[in-house]
Amino acid sequence: MTMNTPKANRVHIGFFGRCNSGKSTLINMLADQPVSLVADVAGTTTDPVSKAMEILPLGPVMITDTAGIDDTSQLGQLRIAKTHELIKKINLAVYVLRSDEAFTEDDKKWIEELKLQELPVAVFINEIGAGESLESESIHKGKESTLSRSAELYVSQHPELNTLATVIGSGNFTSSTNRLELLDLLGGLTPLDAEEDQSLLSGLVNPGDTIVLVCPIDSAAPKGRLILPQVQAIREILDYKGLALVTQTEEIPALLLSLKNPPKLVITDSQAFEEVNALVPDTIPLTSFSILMARFKGKLKDLVLGVNAIKNLKPGSKVLISEGCTHRRQCDDIGTVKIPMWLKKNGYTDLDMTWTSGGAFPEHVEDYDFIIHCGACMLTRREVLRRIDVAVVQGVPIVNYGILIAMLHGILERAVSPFKDELQ
Repeated sequence: MTMNTPKANRVHIGFFGRCNSGKSTLINMLADQPVSLVADVAGTTTDPVSKAMEILPLGPVMITDTAGIDDTSQLGQLRIAKTHELIKKINLAVYVLRSDEAFTEDDKKWIEELKLQELPVAVFINEIGAGESLESESIHKGKESTLSRSAELYVSQHPELNTLATVIGSGNFTSSTNRLELLDLLGGLTPLDAEEDQSLLSGLVNPGDTIVLVCPIDSAAPKGRLILPQVQAIREILDYKGLALVTQTEEIPALLLSLKNPPKLVITDSQAFEEVNALVPDTIPLTSFSILMARFKGKLKDLVLGVNAIKNLKPGSKVLISEGCTHRRQCDDIGTVKIPMWLKKNGYTDLDMTWTSGGAFPEHVEDYDFIIHCGACMLTRREVLRRIDVAVVQGVPIVNYGILIAMLHGILERAVSPFKDELQ
């Protein structure tokens, strides 16, 4: 994976701590560039600030700076609320302390909150006044201790730290001499729900297999490029030494006739399910990019089970349609136009519909009767799993676009047949 790895497929690392603890300075040192504004004034960081980079062996990561957890400025509570939101999306937390300030109840409360989310929490201690070089016991892999003498003293004075988190390193964050050591320590951590071992086409493609990708170019298609799941599928087919054939809906018959052997699998945009189903023989497995994303990002079995609840919808039922990205609505937008149209065609009329997009997703969904979620290509796996769990815990059936569209067109069984063993 390269620096072009999509944001949603990276390991997300959040940096937390009190104002002026050194979060921004640490991030700037790790990134080797001025990502965050640094000043002696408390509350310099307002909204979360993110930077994509590589940290081996973690690979592609997204590091995010946050406002101080003790921000008392006029907008402090709003900034802290933004920091709380980030906790739901990250895979790994770094908590920053200063060697010249005591461990406080605020620090304890925030580390406990991170742990409640089952996040791995690593503590870095900012060596204030350590100078350009650290003492001989300072951070360096392979040495007996990863802490300087003053940091070890700090931990011994606050033993609760060892029960709350893993204190993995200390350093002078203003000194570039510590950068590689800090990166080594950070790279050795194990993130929560990281997608490193996840694969969009896992178990579906073998070397030499032909996979047909149906990518309609309509008014909703981005000009001059393909959408993320299409690009990701092409790359994975190449990684698996398969053959990727990309076409539009109307070219399917000619493409199939040109092949000596039928393709192993046809993957289509969900919006073209009905047309592609009619053009592809039943003997050839068929699914959609959205259903692949449901498998890659979330819990395919839960989402397939969730679609059965559609039969309980009646006039006035409350339906939430949620998209993970924010884009300009087109005249034939899938979430606001096509899905409501297909629901109406199938007899689900006069529904009370609500739409959300981007990072917005209600914490309390119990008032809804049904939730329809997009393929979530722009969300992290952890965020998708959280949204599914919110719905399941509150007893609200949830489904994703591809599964719903397949069901409304009477081809759900065919569309999920490539994953039948996983749905048992």
